[in-house]
Amino acid sequence: MSQNGLNPRTDLAVKYLKEADALLIGAGAGLSAAAGFDFTDRTVFAKNYPGMLQYGFKCKLDMMGNFSVPQELLWGYYLQHVRETRFIKGENKTYQDLLALAQSRKNYFVITTNADGLFERNNFDQERIFTPQGDYKLAQCLTPCSQDTWAVEPIIEQYLPLVNKATQRLSPNKDPKCPNCGGPTFLNVRGGAWFVEKPWLEGSLRFHKWLTQNGRAKIAVLEVGSGFNTPMWVRWPSEKIVRVNPNARLLRINLHHPEVPEDIAHHSLSFAEPANEILSLLAAGCE
Repeated sequence: MSQNGLNPRTDLAVKYLKEADALLIGAGAGLSAAAGFDFTDRTVFAKNYPGMLQYGFKCKLDMMGNFSVPQELLWGYYLQHVRETRFIKGENKTYQDLLALAQSRKNYFVITTNADGLFERNNFDQERIFTPQGDYKLAQCLTPCSQDTWAVEPIIEQYLPLVNKATQRLSPNKDPKCPNCGGPTFLNVRGGAWFVEKPWLEGSLRFHKWLTQNGRAKIAVLEVGSGFNTPMWVRWPSEKIVRVNPNARLLRINLHHPEVPEDIAHHSLSFAEPANEILSLLAAGCE
């Protein structure tokens, strides 16, 4: 019988975490969904974005990477989406549980495909976070005419009042322009060859340095909510770490894709239960 009342795997996961000399947290969209930021929720989307329904959009996921719409609709949607996803203040219980696990190990690093800044906003050390997909807090030229990026929050403050809620469109010819060339702009998130890598190169170097320093250590790889949309950033590297380091253990939490490859199954644990529930149990067990 499990000490925590769920199943013996959580007891074993706590054991792996306590024994670890280093903790790598790999996070995908499933983590933010568990924390209340679910891009597939149709009910909330219909309530908050009624103007989008007339175009056939049913949830936020429909707009991810969708550049087929006019600039005034693209920005009309993203101004509101980014404000509520990236700039709402306050701590989040699920991320605070993760922070407790990270601080209990001290030697930790985070790699996340999420652009919502929730790790930063929940007081994780910014020097220990790598976000290869970018961050909603920055904008860039879509050409791009330079490697420059700039803050998004002032853009939201200036342009969001100009969005027509009935159509979710920004006023015609009012979409933000590049301050250098006057061309179209967008968020500094990986959506095509135009993505400006410069802001994230330092984080990449720190991440790979950390991996090198801990290459043979007892690493607990805590992977949460990383599926197959962009598996090359979190899911597959997590598996590789466990594959090449016999001292590493993979703890995979994923509602939809909890499976692990057979060759590392003996060094892995998987959970198909809600991430917020599992993380709460793990944080309590590691106190």
